[in-house]
Amino acid sequence: MEIIVNDTNIFIDLYSVDLLEALCELPYEIRTIDFVIAEIKDPKQTEALSVLATEGKFKVESFNSEEMTEIITEQLNVPGNISFTDCSVCFYARKHSATLLTGDRQLRKYAEATDVAVKGILFIFDELVANNIVTPNEAALKLQKLLSVNVRLPKSEIEKRIYSWINK
Repeated sequence: MEIIVNDTNIFIDLYSVDLLEALCELPYEIRTIDFVIAEIKDPKQTEALSVLATEGKFKVESFNSEEMTEIITEQLNVPGNISFTDCSVCFYARKHSATLLTGDRQLRKYAEATDVAVKGILFIFDELVANNIVTPNEAALKLQKLLSVNVRLPKSEIEKRIYSWINK
């Protein structure tokens, strides 16, 4: 089964439109790292993620001291402003030949430059519809809500999907 590794913003976005559980229904092995979970500050989001992890819906991974040293060294050598957590999810995805899920433009560019496959929130919506986990109409409504919450998303791509899904 293909592994996908979640960055913090993906969890936050999916929580904001009540699709965290739906993510876990996709035919992927979903993983994240403990540093991502630690970045979640909202207690309700933390609780929702904790419940899903406890139920085995996704795995929360940690690093050993050798891996931590590698991540720290990598972060020190990364051009730009990539956080430690961002470096660690990229490191994990690369190490496990996994796809990284992120909405962070800088992390996306860095991951692609280091040969890590990267997808974003629209991939998740496409997969939720393709796998009949949510209806096209429900996806369109949730995507509209997400756009109102997260203004950094690619508006034109979202509008294309909404139009397509509403007119199915």
